[in-house]
Amino acid sequence: MMKRKATDSKSVDGERFKQKRLPSAKSKVVSLLARREHSQQELKAKLTQRGYTDEEASDAIRWAASHQFQSDERFALSLFRRRASTFGDRAIHAELGQHGLSSSQLVPIDTAEPVCEIERAMAWIKRRKAAALHALQAEHDSIDSAELLKLKSSVFRALGSRGFEFSHIDQAWRRILGEFNSNA
Repeated sequence: MMKRKATDSKSVDGERFKQKRLPSAKSKVVSLLARREHSQQELKAKLTQRGYTDEEASDAIRWAASHQFQSDERFALSLFRRRASTFGDRAIHAELGQHGLSSSQLVPIDTAEPVCEIERAMAWIKRRKAAALHALQAEHDSIDSAELLKLKSSVFRALGSRGFEFSHIDQAWRRILGEFNSNA
């Protein structure tokens, strides 16, 4: 059996294990932003985690912002669009805070998605609970109030845990029941 010869860290074999040189901070910022929008705080954290100094990271982020590659307002709008269909304003504002942005930077402009929290809550209820409402009516000629109460508490719990305001959940629930009763 042959013994392997131990290599010295200064030997030729050890040279290939040395760390590769980091790309410039600017190119790393552009690479990160090519995938999705990031907040300035998030970019700085990612750059420092990858071995860039605070000064290099700050310079690269300033450069990206000055060339409109990075915008906290665009990031806030992107986050809102991603989360609006399943989360309420409180949850979205909290996530913006985690990214170092104030809730005043949340400006929903997109007209293709329901912007009003009540409308978003109604859309969620229709997507997730319409079948349960129809099943309640199909089983009985009239809706069983105990079963309806169970469904209502399920909706309120689910939407409340997703950051929707109680009053908005209540208004959405009432509208859904109104639509459901008028269609029945």
